[in-house]
Amino acid sequence: MPPLSKAVSIFVACVALSSHAQPANEFSDSFIREQFEKAKSDPNNRVLLDIDQSIEMVFQALLAELPDYSDDIISTLFDNSNSLRRDELDIGSRRISTMENEDILIQKIILFDPPNSFAYFTEMSESTVNAPIDYSIGLYQLTEQTNGRTAVKVSAVFRPSSRLTAFLVRFAFNRAFEQDFKNTEEYLNSIRRR
Repeated sequence: MPPLSKAVSIFVACVALSSHAQPANEFSDSFIREQFEKAKSDPNNRVLLDIDQSIEMVFQALLAELPDYSDDIISTLFDNSNSLRRDELDIGSRRISTMENEDILIQKIILFDPPNSFAYFTEMSESTVNAPIDYSIGLYQLTEQTNGRTAVKVSAVFRPSSRLTAFLVRFAFNRAFEQDFKNTEEYLNSIRRR
């Protein structure tokens, strides 16, 4: 895989990375809500997946089983200490993914409606992953089909950290986004139905 593509391909885990991460307090709740609305209506990228698995299985895999289908992630765990439901996975929980190089990526859950949808805001100020994006929001919307399959719509909003390289970052990010989710769809369709 070309170096630029590999650097951006950790989207399956993160959707957004930044070498110039801004402190979390620079992204107010209203800004995050605004970007979440943009992810729903006018994202930077969107993919549609068709998976021959139950909606519950697909939801769980996309939320928590990243090491099973991502080349870059070796573990994923959740910190639920700031969750709406104390010590249970919900809005406010943080998904913490550890990469092969031991960098960590922290994503705050901002929507949690199992098994229909979830979304996260990447907490770059607390992550150690290095890439040219200031922030991102990933939105996953799942629909159970009448034939038992699951349709998934994944939308992303992000901002490159430099205007000078924004075009290249968008190109690489969007290409990696599409390839990563193609690989995810192939993996989930290849395993025995759960």
